[in-house]
Amino acid sequence: MAYVGQGPWQEFSNPPTKDSFTGDGSTTTFDMASEVPSASQNALEVYVDNVRQEPGSGKAFTLGVDGSGDTKRITFSSAPANGASIYVINDKTN
Repeated sequence: MAYVGQGPWQEFSNPPTKDSFTGDGSTTTFDMASEVPSASQNALEVYVDNVRQEPGSGKAFTLGVDGSGDTKRITFSSAPANGASIYVINDKTN
């Protein structure tokens, strides 16, 4: 019997990206390689020494614009320790 109606629809998204940084004890801002939609900080997974960080003002980090006006800058409320392993998993790339 033939299929009647609209055919199945598939949507594919880009694979998540991972940005890695190393803390130096004084730097609080880090720029990701790919821009993300503004106000999407809750969708980012940010880890410092394998501990997930909570986004938001007054918490671990905020998301903002870099010098070019692109939304891809992570600003920590306090600088990650010297040698701290920082990585950001971003599944919201454009």
